[in-house]
Amino acid sequence: MNKCPVPFARNSPFDCFAQNVPDTYLSLIAKLRFQLPILLGLTIVFSLLTTRDAVAFDPFAEYDLVMYERPGFPVAEVEEFFSPGLKPLWIKALKRPDAELQRMVIDTIAIAHQRGLSGLDEIRPELVALLQAPDQSTDIIRSAASALIAMDSQQDADLLAKVASERNATVSQIVEPALAKWKSPAMLDVWLARISDSSSSNMLLLLAINGLGELESTAASAALKTKVQKSMTSIGVRMASARALGKIHTDGLVDLATVLAAQDSKPKELGSLLAIEVLNRHADTAASTLVASLLTNPSSVVQAEALGQLYKMDPLLIERQGKDKEFFQSPDVNVRTWGARSIVATANVKRIGALSTLLDDVNPALRREVARGLIQLAGNSKVRDEVLARVSEILAGNSWRGCEQACVVLTRLDHKPAGQRMVALLSHERGEVRVATAWGLTQLRIKEHLPAMLKHAQSVYNQFSSEKMNDGMPGYSLQVAHLFIAFGDQQYGEAESLLRAYLPKRFELGYQSRPAAVWALGLIHEGAPKEDLVGILLDRFNDVASMIPETDEVRQMCAISFGRMRAEAVIPELRKYSNGLSLSGRACAWAMEKLSGEVPRSIPQSRSEIEDWFLSPIPPVVPLGSE
Repeated sequence: MNKCPVPFARNSPFDCFAQNVPDTYLSLIAKLRFQLPILLGLTIVFSLLTTRDAVAFDPFAEYDLVMYERPGFPVAEVEEFFSPGLKPLWIKALKRPDAELQRMVIDTIAIAHQRGLSGLDEIRPELVALLQAPDQSTDIIRSAASALIAMDSQQDADLLAKVASERNATVSQIVEPALAKWKSPAMLDVWLARISDSSSSNMLLLLAINGLGELESTAASAALKTKVQKSMTSIGVRMASARALGKIHTDGLVDLATVLAAQDSKPKELGSLLAIEVLNRHADTAASTLVASLLTNPSSVVQAEALGQLYKMDPLLIERQGKDKEFFQSPDVNVRTWGARSIVATANVKRIGALSTLLDDVNPALRREVARGLIQLAGNSKVRDEVLARVSEILAGNSWRGCEQACVVLTRLDHKPAGQRMVALLSHERGEVRVATAWGLTQLRIKEHLPAMLKHAQSVYNQFSSEKMNDGMPGYSLQVAHLFIAFGDQQYGEAESLLRAYLPKRFELGYQSRPAAVWALGLIHEGAPKEDLVGILLDRFNDVASMIPETDEVRQMCAISFGRMRAEAVIPELRKYSNGLSLSGRACAWAMEKLSGEVPRSIPQSRSEIEDWFLSPIPPVVPLGSE
């Protein structure tokens, strides 16, 4: 496994994603690199082997700040529209004898279709005419074909097939995958002839094999079986042939798969991977037995593909292997993932303990998937107690990854006994755990923990004030925001002194913690305004013209708190901004309704023209001074 570089080793909000790709993948790809004659072959193999992408996660995305939902405000809708003059203008341009202009217009039409411009069927005849024009340039052919494909013009499949057959491979690369996707038989005979022609290039072979697989053409089976077994055939062609056979046949290929799995291939994983692909749609006992036998292959790539195939056949087939511990210790995230999914699918109470250990997995996508799976399993009364017990054990441990995800699971399941441990974890060194525990305590709403939560929040404030902590440390101020929300939600008056400390315009205390303090104070004094507090909040609310004005979030929460406290004295100030479309403006309208009964005006729908085209109609000239 690739080790995590030092900058990621301690308190970064993101995991080290170098750890998500096992060495077996890298070594296999390195070997294939020199054996594939064309890039397309490598693409096919890599797409087979890589089933999970390494994605950078925002570690705090799932911990919603409820102050933005209570109350929530409708968002102004913007209707995007296209100029009605676009299509007539483009049709005129297509008729001009300028090949470069035609090509640019055609490409623009394809983009416009993808962006939602309707009624482009009226341009279709122009595109068809360009395809049929004698001595048409290849650039125009490619662009027109691409546009028709983007418009999903399946009625032109025969014409596209004719053009692909008459033109060079660059046109085939555009047209043939579309015909395969449409399952059009327009090139069936061409594809069948091509796979039997030894002079066909690898690229054209791959296109033909893919098309025959999508058509499930049994007429191609004999030729494909020959290609998949020939060791001298390129790896890309062999893999594509195996994949096509797997789409064509639902039974009868176990003997072929057995031969492939036993081949002494280079790289050594190839034979087993071909065998798995060939059995893609098989579900019989002989097929599952052969696939299960491949789990002993030392390559984690083969193991992952075998597990995926067994899962497709029946998740119980993975359970019957009795190798959860072995699967979960694999360096390959795909092996671990299929093992986890099989447990969720079978809901075997005896396997819950093994599944819960993956809450601490190094891969963030997997541990979050496992958390969702455990929550799903807990909906089954037969396994709920086991889920709670095993996840509680993870929460009691010291690993930050496990603690964070255990907080999520136990909070979603409203398991209040977890609250005590969450309080203890508030001071954890990892920002992810700090935020998860604060969010969890906010959701669990356990009053007896409020004093300890306040004590921790005060200690964080003290460290921010002494500059031992700052808002650049992931999760620290966000944790305080969640704690403040808990104080307000449970109207914990003892927190008022600390909450007031966040009212002055001290941005260093945190972007979210200050509006959370304002929101909480409004709930603590709901229906009973305190004159001095209203005055402080009014100063923050009106701070719009200073060198560094107050944030809109703080102003939004001030308005909400005025409404909750029933601070009628500020109605004139609220009215100044109540017609605004910003969130603070909507908050003012909401507060006005609470205080005076004035119904907020509906949010007008605005219109925005999509106008970033290389060729657009000239807008009409409006005479100066006219409306």
